[in-house]
Amino acid sequence: MEHSIMKSLLRTLLKLTMIALVLSLFSQPVLANSALVIRGNSANFEQVLLGMTDDLEDEVSISELVINKTMTAKDIDAAIKRSRPDLIIVMGNKAVNLYVDYQAENPDKAFPPSIALAALFIDKFAQNMKNATAIRYEVPAVTSAVVMRDVFGKPIKKLGVVYREWMEDLIEENRRYCEAEGIELVGIKLPNKSGSMTIKVKKALKKLNEKVDALWILNDNALLTREALVKAWLPIRSKSKIPAIVGLKQFMTNIPIGSFAIVPDHYGLGAQAAGMIFYIMDNDWQLENTEIQQPVSTLKLINTKILKGKKIKYIEEKLDHIDEVIR
Repeated sequence: MEHSIMKSLLRTLLKLTMIALVLSLFSQPVLANSALVIRGNSANFEQVLLGMTDDLEDEVSISELVINKTMTAKDIDAAIKRSRPDLIIVMGNKAVNLYVDYQAENPDKAFPPSIALAALFIDKFAQNMKNATAIRYEVPAVTSAVVMRDVFGKPIKKLGVVYREWMEDLIEENRRYCEAEGIELVGIKLPNKSGSMTIKVKKALKKLNEKVDALWILNDNALLTREALVKAWLPIRSKSKIPAIVGLKQFMTNIPIGSFAIVPDHYGLGAQAAGMIFYIMDNDWQLENTEIQQPVSTLKLINTKILKGKKIKYIEEKLDHIDEVIR
């Protein structure tokens, strides 16, 4: 009798143990497709993230690492260990540099596919990233020049640009694009480093003013230092009668060196990145195509106050196709 009771108790205990085990298995979170976003603290990056998450909906679980000045590659390593992402999104130059450092410090690790975006001149940095692709932040010069030509109602035959040596490939690519539209890209190349960069920029701008119909100003911090802006760009641009294409809104407002811009739509950048994520996810999280993409969604901006100050005529009706007119 006692033996029978013991057997019954053991069977009951075994059943309860099995039930508890099954319940514990079902209570474990299901591992979703996951991505880690490494970014700086910026409203623009938040817009990129919003565009991405809106398109992804609940298909991919997103975790974030918002970087600051004190963070190192070790913080990247810790975030990756915590989230175990299938894919990594890197936004902004600081985040890209930090991720490149992380990869360099861990040469024997296998890295998940990554997408870099919202970073200036990403072509230069993406070549140092393993298992990575990217979306350019710069809009090709010809895109802006063609729209500018339409707004002004007259041809732009020569487009000038000041650039540094390391940008040669970028300039050549844009030169080919411009040629297809009958525009000659006239470049003045400066050294990568120089103790007299401001003087060189000033001389280059003076030369271009005599040769071109419009100017294309690159977002290069080495050419747009505070000293260069105060002593070269602003004085020469204020006197120049030719229009200029810039890559940031602030160079049409707070620092008025240009009158026209086509810039990436940050929300659209996020949506474009989401499309790339879906493609990689459908390919079992394998990145086959590392070709860098052009930004698909852009915003057109124009400062008519600057144009009027330079007595540059434009067609008022054409402004209906401009996303933001600064008057």
